Amino acid sequence: MNAAQRRDIALVVDDSPGTLGLLNDALEAEGYTVLVAQSGASALDIAAKVTPDIVLMDAIMPGLDGFETCRRLKRMQALAEVPVVFMTGLSETEHVLRALEAGGVDYVTKPVAPPEMLARIRVHLANARLAARARAALDVAGRFLLAIGRDGAVRWATPQAERLL
Repeated sequence: MNAAQRRDIALVVDDSPGTLGLLNDALEAEGYTVLVAQSGASALDIAAKVTPDIVLMDAIMPGLDGFETCRRLKRMQALAEVPVVFMTGLSETEHVLRALEAGGVDYVTKPVAPPEMLARIRVHLANARLAARARAALDVAGRFLLAIGRDGAVRWATPQAERLL
């Protein structure tokens, strides 16, 4: 399958069968391949086997909640740059901040409106692809570049800089 025929993979994580069905139908109708997980632990197992292009994550689930699941996904090298969109009935600022601090790129309150979610997905996938192309271009540029977070940890480095580190 060439790049033009490739189907984006969406991992939908929610303990609500209704939300899973709604999003599965909407995403499949738009040509996405949909992977479904009903718990954070299941999402981590699936993501370890198949790298999704985007993750739609319920924040509140029994057991491993969406915030911790997102943090764990972001620690997996293959998923560090995959956009995570949180979905929840919680709308207080503290919950939005928690989702973004966990590594999410967006926050949608339930009930989810499929047209709005699809528009957000398109934007986040386009942004993720642009960022990946920029990183790839820098990687082959032969430069010694790196990005450091506020905590002093290296967030990204070109292969040349990695060798120096």
